[in-house]
Amino acid sequence: MPGEAKTSETIGTVAHAQIEPLAREARVGHLLRRAYHMARERSQVRLREIDLTVRQSAALQSIAHHGALSQAEIGEAIGMEPANVHGLVDRLKKKGLIAVTRDPENSRRMRVRLTKSGMAIIEQLQTVAIDAEREALEKLTPREQEQFVLLLRKMLK
Repeated sequence: MPGEAKTSETIGTVAHAQIEPLAREARVGHLLRRAYHMARERSQVRLREIDLTVRQSAALQSIAHHGALSQAEIGEAIGMEPANVHGLVDRLKKKGLIAVTRDPENSRRMRVRLTKSGMAIIEQLQTVAIDAEREALEKLTPREQEQFVLLLRKMLK
């Protein structure tokens, strides 16, 4: 009734109704985050078997896809701060997976390319990615897997 004081029951109901949509969105975000971490962990476990990190794998795949890249281009391609790319490149170089040479068009710039060992590991990375994805989606039927990927793509449009 107008002018009547709100009881704690009414306030609780109003507050619950206002929180409900937010809680639903938080659940979706939470579930997506958990699924991401589960899938990432599966990839990390498989990458450790071939002595690589997720970032190293991403860098190698970027070089394989684009050809020789500068360190700045590698950073841009994998979303890594330029200051951290130098260490990543050093570690990959020590593993013999990349070679670094001066850019013939700009002597101040270095170009990073795959070595034969680096090219060979790209094939292993494809297998790792396929196996990790298969494992991450194994609880879904083939139809559900297809739908899941389509829905994720639709969300990101």
